[in-house]
Amino acid sequence: MTAASAAPVALPWRVLGAWADLRGSMRAELDRAPGEPRLLAYVMLSGLIWFLGRVLVVEFGPLAPTLGPDEAIKRIAAEFVGSIFFRTLAFYGVAALAGAVAMKLGGRGSWRDSRAAMFWAALVAAPVTLAGTLLSLLLAEAPGQAGLIAGMIGSVAFAWAAAHCIAEAHRFASLWRVLGVVALSAAAFVGGLLLLVSVL
Repeated sequence: MTAASAAPVALPWRVLGAWADLRGSMRAELDRAPGEPRLLAYVMLSGLIWFLGRVLVVEFGPLAPTLGPDEAIKRIAAEFVGSIFFRTLAFYGVAALAGAVAMKLGGRGSWRDSRAAMFWAALVAAPVTLAGTLLSLLLAEAPGQAGLIAGMIGSVAFAWAAAHCIAEAHRFASLWRVLGVVALSAAAFVGGLLLLVSVL
């Protein structure tokens, strides 16, 4: 019996349970044959969780004491637009790049599989990213680099999840090639975000 034919599992439990078997969770999602609306929902939901983390940064981050109420509201509004709309567009670009590189390296997945891999990885990593953001704020006054390291947890979690998901979507046996794909995609994603921030 495949994961798709088993009893339905609520999305929050699928997201949390994915960490027990990232490749297996990706295979289960592909077996569900998700259409574009579902994939779009995945990446936008991950963006909403990302937005919650950005709100925490605006409200409790180092610059929070210097922001007046109006400025804080403007920043939160800008974070919402960036998290839901621009981040979603950036993920479509990253998924296309990751798929193209994976196919050049012998991957056998489709363009839809590439989007499913990146969007599912984004959703799976989103709660970890939120937890890392909260932890970085709690450790902001801690000595050393504890806060900075905590803030990187989400990026590491996404890279690890994306590597497994792309490996499964494109039927790679090893993660090494896929880690290269993820590294290139992450660089493109960061560059895209910096470009978008400079435009806003």
